[in-house]
Amino acid sequence: MATLTSGQTKSLNNLAAATGQATKSISAAKGDSIGPIAMSSFAIDAVGSVTGYTYAVESTTETYTLGFNAAGTNFGRISGRSANFTWSVAAGSYITLGTNSGTTCTFNVSSMNPQSPGAQTALMTIQTHTLRAVFVDGYNTHATGYNTNKDKTVYSVDSYDGNSTSLCLTIDSPVILWDGSIVEAGDLIEGDKLKGYSLSGLTLDSDNNFFNWASTELGEELKEVEVKGIIYSFSSKYYDINNGGITATSEHPLLVKDSEDGKYRFKEIFRITTDDKLVKEEGGVLVEKDITSIELINRTSEIVSIDVEDVDTYLVNGYVTHNKGGNTFADLAAPGAPTSVAYASPFVSWTAPASVGTTGITAYDVQISTGNTFVTNTVDYSEWSADSIEVNTLLTAGTWYVRVRAIDQGLKGTWSSAVSFVR
Repeated sequence: MATLTSGQTKSLNNLAAATGQATKSISAAKGDSIGPIAMSSFAIDAVGSVTGYTYAVESTTETYTLGFNAAGTNFGRISGRSANFTWSVAAGSYITLGTNSGTTCTFNVSSMNPQSPGAQTALMTIQTHTLRAVFVDGYNTHATGYNTNKDKTVYSVDSYDGNSTSLCLTIDSPVILWDGSIVEAGDLIEGDKLKGYSLSGLTLDSDNNFFNWASTELGEELKEVEVKGIIYSFSSKYYDINNGGITATSEHPLLVKDSEDGKYRFKEIFRITTDDKLVKEEGGVLVEKDITSIELINRTSEIVSIDVEDVDTYLVNGYVTHNKGGNTFADLAAPGAPTSVAYASPFVSWTAPASVGTTGITAYDVQISTGNTFVTNTVDYSEWSADSIEVNTLLTAGTWYVRVRAIDQGLKGTWSSAVSFVR
């Protein structure tokens, strides 16, 4: 809750206006008379930043949110009123204002290229926009950032295939874990630790400015990054660089040494030429690699977009790449717990939860133990592909406990309740 200091006395008259009430009473402002009701419960300490995708794909609608610090329990009565917010597009021509819902607002991304997706042969470069929110409620005049422009730089992305989840890798792309082992991008799960690099002059959270970054030196420092979000989609086309070295959608950003000015920068794949140099980790150091081939593959493939933090880079087949960007990530929720877990000799079986994605539950983790705490497990299978398992050959006679959790597109759900059975 906000901390109001001396000289920050709040006006009931202003509170009524801020909450849209004709009656000047604190119960009307709250919407009920359940008390006690503190004036500070409608207050904030500061207006925060605008969050949402940094990259907005053409012909989509994106939602952005203005944050607040130390908001009181009743501040929702103020933050939900559109009259207290002015949302706008301060710069740029492809993103337009949508619906102002108070602390959130939608923006519409128009088509950037007149060619239809199936016939498009040329792509526009990303276009820069400035989204702006201003908070003025007449009540929280004490708050830091009150009646101040809160801007977020957003880039509209021209997508040749109509895919709204751009900046993606094909799911079989090899990603390097922190311990040096390799896993396919489609097998990553949230919480995995990857190798990443901080670069000279590139801010720690570089989602909002990395396309503007360029440097004559890398100044690299190896960093551990964590997978925070994973989104799966499909693309009808993708690029193949160096005969499978990188396979990704056209807008995916790779670190290169630009042939035009000799500076290091991130470039979308469709802008990379064979005169540029890719940057790849070899033997624990970053080196420049020639680009011998760039091929556009016309084939529908499953793709995955990865968000990592705190440093926003990771390694794909050793090549340095940047994540999708955005300080929020519209992620799929993890699946629920399997149900109807039961033993019917010789099998333990269960019922899959509803899928949160497009491909259904892809696998299960199964644990069987002599106790219901699962500290030590006799059976501990990861990514079991079926919804039953034959256990009589695995277990001795006695009482056992089993639990199962589902995996849907890389996201692990909650464990089922422990179920006991007698073998």
